[in-house]
Amino acid sequence: MAGPRLTLVPLQSGDVAALLAQLPTRAGVAQVLGPDGQSLLIGRPANVRRWVATQLGAGPPPKKGTRPPTNLAPITSAVAFAATTTPFAQRLAFERVMGRHVPLSKRRDLKPPVYLHLDPTARFPRLVVRPATSERAHLYGPFRSRAAAQSAIEALHGVFPLRPCDYVFEPAPDLALGLGCVFAQVRTCAAPCLQRITEDDYRALAGRAAAVLGAGARREPELAATLPPWVTAAAEARGLVMDRAGTTVELYPVLAGAVIEEAMASTTIEGLEDAVAALRWPAPSDPRDDTPWLLPWLHGKRTGTYVDLAPGEAAAAITERLRA
Repeated sequence: MAGPRLTLVPLQSGDVAALLAQLPTRAGVAQVLGPDGQSLLIGRPANVRRWVATQLGAGPPPKKGTRPPTNLAPITSAVAFAATTTPFAQRLAFERVMGRHVPLSKRRDLKPPVYLHLDPTARFPRLVVRPATSERAHLYGPFRSRAAAQSAIEALHGVFPLRPCDYVFEPAPDLALGLGCVFAQVRTCAAPCLQRITEDDYRALAGRAAAVLGAGARREPELAATLPPWVTAAAEARGLVMDRAGTTVELYPVLAGAVIEEAMASTTIEGLEDAVAALRWPAPSDPRDDTPWLLPWLHGKRTGTYVDLAPGEAAAAITERLRA
């Protein structure tokens, strides 16, 4: 993935002050480079110049009793940076730069998301937790942990009595497996194993559960606590991020977990509806999955707004949700 275009400022003759004078005092992404151009450190500071000064030993003295940061000036050859506008633009730029140098498996600050799998066409469908895969059919999510996904299953079972077991069986009214099942006894499972429900009706029940999982923000309020609005059908998920910088509004389309910055639009509040109407969700130019960092952004403190989009949803309706 391309990511932001970084401006390279070499450190010449160890003159840190001259290097700092060329850096902005605004938010952005900065990278300290070593003697052979290797990446030493990547950050997303609120003030690029101040952050670089701290890394190169030219920052303010540390508080009493705290260890000063390592002075990287003796091994620094250059600093690369890009100024950004909104907090979301900064996070996106940081993740793109990190993606060039640090594989996801090495990121201790990020965890792979998990999903719920439910295939209503199976003979006896059930909800299970699965990791992210390239095959996203019948996957719903993302969830930030298995515990969060399991909580969602429990909430869904309270509305849709799908079977929690993973047994293979042939239905029969006197099936010992079903008669000894506590879920069948307390009627929290529709018990297709005991033929209390026909196979077609059970699949229809699973289909209704799948429809709720794919409904995003339009699902029942009682499920909102465990099914946040960005939980939807993974293969078809379309969303939109809006963030502001002064009077400027930035719009970022999100398709199947990928932020499509190539289709980003910048507008004003007054022109928001027209900009939304003109947006497109093209397939990304390179395969990418941004959910590992999008989930912490969605769950954390943020200035930006995210909305999931229903097929064919009108620009006026999307704009109203963004402004809410």
